[in-house]
Amino acid sequence: MKKNIVFIPFIKREENFTKAGVGKKGRTTGYEYGISSWRKWCEKNGHELVILDTLLVPESEMLITWQRWKVLDILEHNEIEYDQVLVVDADTIVHPDCPNFFEETDRKFCSVPSEGCYEWAGRAINGYSKMFFDCEDYIKIYEFFMTGFVIVNKDHKEFFDKVFAWYDENQQEILDSYDKLQTGSDITLVNLLRKKFDVDIKYLPKQYSVEALSRKNLLYMEPQHYWGDTLKNLYNSGYVYQFNAIPANSLGRHREYWMKRIHTELWGDL
Repeated sequence: MKKNIVFIPFIKREENFTKAGVGKKGRTTGYEYGISSWRKWCEKNGHELVILDTLLVPESEMLITWQRWKVLDILEHNEIEYDQVLVVDADTIVHPDCPNFFEETDRKFCSVPSEGCYEWAGRAINGYSKMFFDCEDYIKIYEFFMTGFVIVNKDHKEFFDKVFAWYDENQQEILDSYDKLQTGSDITLVNLLRKKFDVDIKYLPKQYSVEALSRKNLLYMEPQHYWGDTLKNLYNSGYVYQFNAIPANSLGRHREYWMKRIHTELWGDL
């Protein structure tokens, strides 16, 4: 019987390829806790964890974040049988009680609406729409999905083939866009290409990808914070936590601190 796959890109950069803040060396601290949580969740639910730990091409040609969308080709090349595949970021931790979201997909392209910075999303959509689609806003902010949590299956191989054919045609302009637009990597263009190639999307409930935790006052990072040093509200907010956009703070609680602490509370030590 074919298993569902949880696919995580986790490549420790040996060198910087820095374009507008993306491609930086040393941005993987704490990711081992995310991978551990997914490994345990897969074992609990009968799924298989697959890690992308090797670059397919140098990042000067294509960022890691783009390379993850070769997921179906990678699985087939390695003769890994699969049913559905979750492509998820390594800077996430899954709660032990997370339901089996693979049962909620209707076998469609699935993600979660992005609930991060709407200003950033709007600026990114506008910039990339003008640069590549000759329009103001090719999609609306409410259509913007989380590329850090996407479920696909074999029906979507044609979509990814079209994505990379389009990438090859526009490679240099894409690489230049990181500095020009300052809204980096694959996120916005994959959103726009989903519409361009008319792929039907099903939005799963937001509890499957809770992001921008500090903006939601779910993390205690300053002594004056009135809500106290508790993670109860975080755990009540959803099942998958994404550790992006965590600002510098006086308690020095960065991503690695939170990922280690939350993994220990939910899953125990590594």
